[in-house]
Amino acid sequence: MNLDKQNSLSDSNICAAEYSDDSQDDQIRPKQKSISLENLLKYKGLNTHFHIPITKARQRNFLRGRIGANSLLGSNELDRMCPNREITIFVGTWNMNGHSPPKELNDFVLPVSMEHVPDILCFGTQESSSERFEWEVSLQETIGPSHLLLHSVSLGTLHLATFIRRDLIWYVSIPEDSSLSVRPGSAYRTKGAIATSFMIFGTSFLFVTAHLRAHEKKLNARVSDVKKIIYSMDLPKILPCKNKCHDITQNFDYVFWFGDLNFRLATPRAKVLEWLSKTSFPLPAHLPHGYMHHDQLCSVLSNGAAFRGFCEAKITFPPTYKYDPGTQQFDSYSKHRKPAYTDRILYKQKRQFSGISENPPLQCLIYDSVPSITTSDHKPVWGVFKAHLRPGPNTIPLSAGLFNREVYLEGLRRRATTLNSIKDNASICSLQ
Repeated sequence: MNLDKQNSLSDSNICAAEYSDDSQDDQIRPKQKSISLENLLKYKGLNTHFHIPITKARQRNFLRGRIGANSLLGSNELDRMCPNREITIFVGTWNMNGHSPPKELNDFVLPVSMEHVPDILCFGTQESSSERFEWEVSLQETIGPSHLLLHSVSLGTLHLATFIRRDLIWYVSIPEDSSLSVRPGSAYRTKGAIATSFMIFGTSFLFVTAHLRAHEKKLNARVSDVKKIIYSMDLPKILPCKNKCHDITQNFDYVFWFGDLNFRLATPRAKVLEWLSKTSFPLPAHLPHGYMHHDQLCSVLSNGAAFRGFCEAKITFPPTYKYDPGTQQFDSYSKHRKPAYTDRILYKQKRQFSGISENPPLQCLIYDSVPSITTSDHKPVWGVFKAHLRPGPNTIPLSAGLFNREVYLEGLRRRATTLNSIKDNASICSLQ
């Protein structure tokens, strides 16, 4: 499913044409090459810089109230940055099994079924590679210079990294984070959750990545872990929040909960394998999933034992666990773990937005896995969402354009090195 071009803020992020001045008619024309971001903005008329007449400035139109139309987070500025007040969000989760990622991450970070790069990209990993800086640089190198690493946080083998479009950095609040280990007595923390929260204009977001307890029989333990995480983590801390609730998921407009949630299929392994051998993926959207009525998480969502208010998009991809690393074969080792949908993305909205009745405020546009990546015994899972924004008050503590500059510069350096290598190889081939 492709993202609607008019509903995305990211039209200026990706392009496949180069524009140059025509000496005859002084018109900008497309060529089938690369293009700079500045030239694209000029060509599309998307340059947001505008001139303020002195006569208007001298009138001293002071703002009134907490939300002024012309304030930094006001309605005029929001409409200028985002005419339809919509934003796209990428959420990705992957249990890396302690291994280094492959050199090529395009299928996970920039899947071809996305037409444009989303405005926010959030990656949660479990059993992460110990080289966290290398992982963040790999993500930055793949995404490119249009986005910045706003915030990253780790707990044991859990890691959460959030990238945001470069021109939105001035409208985002100071990011906050929280974490909780559900095995506090363990020296090596592998189970628990980490969360990042922030506001864009006047809309709040919460991203939680979790690694819950394993094994099919530990269903009640997983449900208990979820409740403990929800009521133990404390967010927001300094961001404005009316009627702050002990349930962290009630304090934000949009919540994304994703990770290796470890819920299993309550079906014998032989039957699951038989079903997989006779099934073609992706499953047709209009048909019911053959075995999801045996899925533990679906049961939990249905009976309200945990994740109240959360939704999940329809699963059309094969189970993401457990594979023999380096292959597409399900577990052939002695334990013979049954295939399961352990890696999931759930989402929730706090309130309806005024004036929006035709479409729900939060929509899942795509929900898919990445079968091509084989370095782990899990497959990555990703989703793209569309959300609405609203203006915000000037009292929101802004991040003042702060981002991880070290990761950004190293990612760009490696992109340049890769590009030069490709050019050199192309020159050698042309000489031959």
